Amino acid sequence: MNAVSKTAYFCCGVRDQDARSERPICADIYAQEFMHDEARAIFNRFSDSPKQNVSNVVRSRIFQDEIALRLKADKNLQIINIGAGFDTRAYRLAGGRWFEIDEPAIIHEKDARLPASKCPNSLTRIAVDFGKGQLDAALQQCDPAANTLIVIEGVFMYLEKPQVAELLKTLTIRLPRHVLLCDLMNRTFFEKHMGKAYQRIQELGSEFKLLESRPEELFLQAGYQSVREPVSIVGRARDFKAIVIPGLLLKTALKTLRDGYQLHVFETTAN
Repeated sequence: MNAVSKTAYFCCGVRDQDARSERPICADIYAQEFMHDEARAIFNRFSDSPKQNVSNVVRSRIFQDEIALRLKADKNLQIINIGAGFDTRAYRLAGGRWFEIDEPAIIHEKDARLPASKCPNSLTRIAVDFGKGQLDAALQQCDPAANTLIVIEGVFMYLEKPQVAELLKTLTIRLPRHVLLCDLMNRTFFEKHMGKAYQRIQELGSEFKLLESRPEELFLQAGYQSVREPVSIVGRARDFKAIVIPGLLLKTALKTLRDGYQLHVFETTAN
């Protein structure tokens, strides 16, 4: 399993820890299925980054709420989760025709520990080698005419600008009409607020590559339009009382913390 995939165990470990807490934010009861000894060893590396851990589980909850809202409007929604990692929303949300796309090692691990056959919703898992351009072929298994939500969580920061452009091009060619749900971090947030969490990510052999002042511009240039105002991940963490920061401080001295890491909702201009 490559270095980026190891970070999937960190994300899963955060959700598992949250599910075991007295007041879970995300309540991913299936996360424990993937937390074997290696996974826990990776997660334990991040024990000195509690604020980043909270932000990670809050991010997952924001995605979850957005997906649930769209499923409420359309139970047959086609949901394509690219770089799905150990996400288990297909098991925890009602409705949807789900596709989980990730590298072979991740898909093999998921199938062994939480088989798609046990999912209450329609779930198709597709193993791809992203480095060999196999995503295009994988997307051909999806219905281009369906109402489609594409979910890409915790992925874009690991990609170079040309890789982002190529990914967006592939998505818009294969699925001309879709909504894209993703998280984006800007350069200021990375430089000021990542701290020890990023050191641990580097120790796993990974690095952030998309460090733009306004990463959302890449999506607008690719033909997307923003559906609404982005959601502050740190701001929502405060709403959940997962962190304690005075509201006035977030609006002033800590504005870069509030606005630097957000969930964005884009749609193709064909919509």
